[in-house]
Amino acid sequence: IYPDGEETLMYDNELRYFFSTATVKPRSDKYVLSLTFDGKSHHVQQLDSTFFDDEKADEQEAFRNVNTGIIGIDAYWQRTEKGVAFKSSPIAKLFLLGAIKYATRDAWGMGVEYEGGRPGWNDAMNGLPGMVGSGMPETYEMYLLLKYVKKVVDKYDRAVVIPAELNKMVVSVNKALDKLEKSGYKDPEDLPFDVPEPLFEYWDVVASARENYRNDVQYYFSGNTTTIEASEMSDMIDRWLDQIELGMTRAIKFGSHGYMDDGTSGIPPSYFSYNVTKWTKNKGKNDVGLPLVNARAMKVGRFPLFLEGPVRQMKTIIDDKKKLQSLYKKVLTTGIRDDKLKMYLLSADLKGQSYDMGRMMAFAPGWLENQSVWMHMSYKYYLELIRGELFEEFFSEMKGGGMLPYMDPDVYGRSLMECSSFIASSHFPDPDTQGRGFSARLSGSTAEFLSIWKLMFIGPKPFFLDDNGDLKMQLIPALPEFFFKDDESGTDPTFDDDGNYVVSFKLFASIIVTYHNPTGSNMFRVKPSSYTVTMDDGETVKVDGPEIPTKLAKQIRKVYGVASIDVYF
Repeated sequence: IYPDGEETLMYDNELRYFFSTATVKPRSDKYVLSLTFDGKSHHVQQLDSTFFDDEKADEQEAFRNVNTGIIGIDAYWQRTEKGVAFKSSPIAKLFLLGAIKYATRDAWGMGVEYEGGRPGWNDAMNGLPGMVGSGMPETYEMYLLLKYVKKVVDKYDRAVVIPAELNKMVVSVNKALDKLEKSGYKDPEDLPFDVPEPLFEYWDVVASARENYRNDVQYYFSGNTTTIEASEMSDMIDRWLDQIELGMTRAIKFGSHGYMDDGTSGIPPSYFSYNVTKWTKNKGKNDVGLPLVNARAMKVGRFPLFLEGPVRQMKTIIDDKKKLQSLYKKVLTTGIRDDKLKMYLLSADLKGQSYDMGRMMAFAPGWLENQSVWMHMSYKYYLELIRGELFEEFFSEMKGGGMLPYMDPDVYGRSLMECSSFIASSHFPDPDTQGRGFSARLSGSTAEFLSIWKLMFIGPKPFFLDDNGDLKMQLIPALPEFFFKDDESGTDPTFDDDGNYVVSFKLFASIIVTYHNPTGSNMFRVKPSSYTVTMDDGETVKVDGPEIPTKLAKQIRKVYGVASIDVYF
């Protein structure tokens, strides 16, 4: 909405840092040697990764109001030792987030390690951190984040000021990368499950740098900063992106693995685990007396397919329609497609998987997170289809019953205006329950649907800057023919006075926008031929061409004095 405000937003504002009482332990305090499930051998697990820091809680107590008994808001911002809340620009904080995630990649450089209690989205895999697990969904998001940071610094060519503690970590990370590159290591054609020694050494050094950073800022920032020039940051991120892309390629090669899945589908996996094959005891013990160890070698493990893997990967190839179509066709033929319901499953068959992976193994197939249709993730998948402009595929999925309100209400079992947390899939043992929605909610699915609605009715970039840097507006919808005329619905189409098919919606919950379609056919990113903008006082402004000029675009953006917009094609 405000492309002309990006530079100011990113560079000319300051944000504070959240002071969390949750603290992540270093590996030496959380890699625990314990008995395997059958009690016949030992294995290394990552246990109790985080702890409640009483010293931080004591810091916050100083901000408790003696009259109200409430801790003040300033207690929740990280400070310097002088007691001043430390601040950084938004672009610096985004770089910090991307850098930390980059330094948290697993030993094969594929997924981002799960050091907390569960993965970022699929919290039913809450056992995965104990398996020294990592996730590709977070890697794809990190990749996009770093690409955005690079785009911003390239575009505005301004230096970025970061905390000195972060710079110390970044220097260590880049030195480790220098050493890895000088070693001459190259991936073999057939990747071994055991992590090669050069990659393990790189991972160990980078993980130590991350842990040192956390230790340095556990209670306070020093207040010192380092300035990184735009060109230096851009080159640095380029190197990191190359490494991330290597990891993404490796993930596809390793693939998924599960019941009726040999890992050759070409669909990106979501999760990995790591078996610590060599270790040394570090003389420490955890709270229940089990020995703590330092990892010396690792071996990667695989899981069945999960829908989140391809969903997140689609965001990284959104501008390559051929790759998107190829991935879409692959997903259609795998175990995460429910052919009976014509929907998509959260996971493939989990038969034979370890209960170590999390609570989802406790559910019957087709129920909750075990091979059911999780509407939020399904809607994320549909969103990427329309975002990637696979319009025929998207609307086929929509009208085929994959989305509300096009489901069968007798099967769905509730209002077609109401999203569910999950839908029992055709794998659930009770056939009368299959296709029924459970746990109504207005959170994830609704948020994804609003993004879908925006792309359908408004377009991806309603406001943009032209080659001269001037703000312009353009409405380029993606509306199917059945929105204008649909014989199956039994309702008559709506026409304007000239016989054009029309569809209307409200822009910014205020301005009535009407699309005039002369043929009633698909309007997939067709640019308008003209606009008629009607003001609150009845005055009309006619605009020829696909773009609304600057002055009028700004007035529409302010939602000031504009009653309606008629768009002609």
